[in-house]
Amino acid sequence: MAANTTVTRFGVRPTKYEEQAPRAKRQEIYGLTFPIGKERDSGGFLKKNSGRQLITQAVTQLIRTEKGERLMLPNFGCNLRKFLFQPITQELFEEIRDTIAFSFSNYIVGATLLKVGVFETGEYDAAGGNQIRVILTVRLSTDDLQVFDIEAKIE
Repeated sequence: MAANTTVTRFGVRPTKYEEQAPRAKRQEIYGLTFPIGKERDSGGFLKKNSGRQLITQAVTQLIRTEKGERLMLPNFGCNLRKFLFQPITQELFEEIRDTIAFSFSNYIVGATLLKVGVFETGEYDAAGGNQIRVILTVRLSTDDLQVFDIEAKIE
């Protein structure tokens, strides 16, 4: 072993170069592409993705999922459909923002929520309920310069 290498109980300490490696290379997060098995020709049945595509799919799933709908994660989701038949007020939009921000902080890894915008679309569904459009401004944890918007419609 080299003279300047420190051995700890758990192994060899990383070198200065390894400690100073770019943050993006150390913290890259991967996940499955959804829907599973859609494009079998391009990446197999269980295709992986990362970065912007991964976060966009994860946030869209979080916003459109009702609590109790997902197995093994009963608190996953935002329960936003309960807001569709309520009168549209500023308090309603604030409650939706708080719900999304809370769920985002608990279930989305690899991104930081910068802003949540909630808008009425002016369209109504067959039952007469409102449609709500949600736009989230997100920054990837692995790249401070990559900021993007994710849009989802609640119907």
